[in-house]
Amino acid sequence: MANDETETTAYEKAREITEQALDALKDNDDAKAGELIDEAKRVDENAVKDVQEMLDEDASSEHDPAKLNEDMAKGNSD
Repeated sequence: MANDETETTAYEKAREITEQALDALKDNDDAKAGELIDEAKRVDENAVKDVQEMLDEDASSEHDPAKLNEDMAKGNSD
């Protein structure tokens, strides 16, 4: 069980670091963001991949302006 707790802790830490990297990107600090991403990958690369997948899903979600426009166009053709 100790391994599961260690993995969870590492995963959560890597997620936090990845979120800090996203904040650095918002602040246009690409160098800091890169350092943080590298650190997060060393802690748990799967956490970084999960955040990336989540961002990709959000970008294609129903809140995406392009998707909204596409859906509205489909609705108008009925």
